[in-house]
Amino acid sequence: MTLATGLFASVPALVAVAVAAWVWLAVQLPRTVARSSRPAEQLPAWLRLMLPVAGQFESLLRPLLTQAITSKVMKALARCDLDIALSAEAWVAVRLLSAVLGLLLGWIIAGVLGFPAVQVSLGAALLLWFATGRWLVTLRRRRESSLLKELPAYLDVLTLCVEAGATLTTGMRLAVEKAPLTPLRQVFERVLREIRAGRTRVEALQHVAQVYDVEGLTALASALLHSEGAGMSLGSLLRAQAQQRTAERHARAERLAMQAPVKLLGPLILCIFPCTFVVISVPIVVRILEATQS
Repeated sequence: MTLATGLFASVPALVAVAVAAWVWLAVQLPRTVARSSRPAEQLPAWLRLMLPVAGQFESLLRPLLTQAITSKVMKALARCDLDIALSAEAWVAVRLLSAVLGLLLGWIIAGVLGFPAVQVSLGAALLLWFATGRWLVTLRRRRESSLLKELPAYLDVLTLCVEAGATLTTGMRLAVEKAPLTPLRQVFERVLREIRAGRTRVEALQHVAQVYDVEGLTALASALLHSEGAGMSLGSLLRAQAQQRTAERHARAERLAMQAPVKLLGPLILCIFPCTFVVISVPIVVRILEATQS
């Protein structure tokens, strides 16, 4: 009882200190947010809240991370277009901060409910640490799916621009200006930035395709490289690429449709069959009970 009373008394003070520290750090506008050219509204709310605090520990983590870990983290962030807003140290700091928050929440919950504090705190810390990493993986897969879905339409637009007499770079610039903010638009924005930085058009496409590691972009970069060496028509090449990406999109949709019955087996066995059995068996049981009682 004394431990619970002391815990309840210390929770408001801890919350007040945490809120005051967070507000002070948010006012400082750390370098992590200041150097980002991405609007803050495009980042998730929980990440925007953690960035001001994580930015304060960025310089402390930099000597602790090896080159291999830094390059691996930056590659994962680049595939999600987060490398502009985040550094490898800032992302590791965000994950560590999530683990610390899980540790504190687990300690408070364990004290309130009477569970073992050490096990619950460590479990909550590990859960939030892996949850942030899982969020990045899920974001990457969602973006790759969106890229493959939107690529045929973008290639059709580029084909029209090239056949109308514009260059491929001009077509990409027009597509970026007129298109809504999507993952594929961010891909072409990165290509245009690479071109402005001094790379050739094919080199920029190859580098961006290597960064995102998406099959459609890699095939497009390879086709453009071979077309420049062979002197092929750029318009016919883009039209063929658009038709091929459209066929791949239809094949992918058919494959997902064939996988749907298999994925429905779990809900069918666990939810629908038991409900059907209850609906059928309850009237039978009621009639049997009535018959036996009479």
